Amino acid sequence: MESEYDQKDIVVIDNGTDTIKVGISGEDYPRLIYDNKCGSHSVQNDNDNPNNKPQLLFGQDLKKVVKEKKLNVQLSNPIKDGKIDNVETMKEFWQYILEDGLQISELQQVNLLIIDQVKNSKEYKSKLAEIFFDYLKVQSVLFMNSASLSLFSTGLVSGLSIELGHAVNTIVPIYQGFPIMHALEYSHISGAEITQCLENDLQTYEISLDKFSEEEKQWIIKDIKEKMCYIANDYEMQINSEDNFTEEEKSYELPDEQVIHITPKIRYHCSEALFNSAIINKNSSSLPQMIVNSIQRCDKELRQELLSNMVLGGGTSMFQGLISRLQDDICQIYPGGAMRSEFNFVADFQRKYSAWIGGSMLGSLKTFQSLAINKQEYEENPEGKMSLIHKRTF
Repeated sequence: MESEYDQKDIVVIDNGTDTIKVGISGEDYPRLIYDNKCGSHSVQNDNDNPNNKPQLLFGQDLKKVVKEKKLNVQLSNPIKDGKIDNVETMKEFWQYILEDGLQISELQQVNLLIIDQVKNSKEYKSKLAEIFFDYLKVQSVLFMNSASLSLFSTGLVSGLSIELGHAVNTIVPIYQGFPIMHALEYSHISGAEITQCLENDLQTYEISLDKFSEEEKQWIIKDIKEKMCYIANDYEMQINSEDNFTEEEKSYELPDEQVIHITPKIRYHCSEALFNSAIINKNSSSLPQMIVNSIQRCDKELRQELLSNMVLGGGTSMFQGLISRLQDDICQIYPGGAMRSEFNFVADFQRKYSAWIGGSMLGSLKTFQSLAINKQEYEENPEGKMSLIHKRTF
């Protein structure tokens, strides 16, 4: 396959804990979405591998091997909690993405925009820069935080970024493109915890998925969560009320054509963890309280602008009923009281990819090269690399 990559293009990579989104700047959506999974298996008696180093598999190659069950593959997640957990594995994953996924033959021509968690340190980004310049030998790299890009995807440069992801929920005010870090709020009561809660609920109500493989089982639970689970306006009332959904609305067909019924206790319970962490035996502030806390840590002059521009992003923000519940709860707990008319949520229908879309928009601007770190300046002053990273990461 011939590469369509032009060296003027910017490759945008959003390193998520659930999926890694990849594409070219200026495009509307990611071209490729990879599960954050790596498979390794031992290769014996290979002349090209005298040390018997395990072979790593990613993407479609991994899915094919897992499906065929011909190899004993050990699965792992190289990204955990929004951070690279296994650097050696991730080096090869990025190489696979660029060479096999995007079909780029000359990595030294590549310009990268790497999307990272807002709370990750510049020292951490410096380690990533070493991989991109010293191992992959790319042309340039720009590190951008996902919170600012989620906001930018809506055309805003100031507002409250509310990112509800797989491993972490992050709320941070953004002013003129820069995060106000002392007002950062984050929680691990996010997509993964909600999925686990739903799995427990299905077991509690004797809906067994044991006949499916672990891979199939996780896909089914995630699919039920995304299609069948809502956020209640009045949790206690709705979870105990008569089921008013139609037979079609409360029925879910499993891959083997068995139909299961999603009751209100299953439909509303797991997502309620965003508003009451005791649901999953945790002690964490509710999502509305985190939003209010973040806004209240900012100057009074900025608060109304934040209330007027609250931008939702990430896959967990896709729950039906989320905005209405947030509006009700924030009205009740905002200091001094607040009217619904005083605040506004911005929720694009493609917001599960909002950080990537913002990165695509930024990468298409002429200012990219002035913001990015290029290989020449990175190599010119070996002792000043950390200083360069500190000045040019956002």
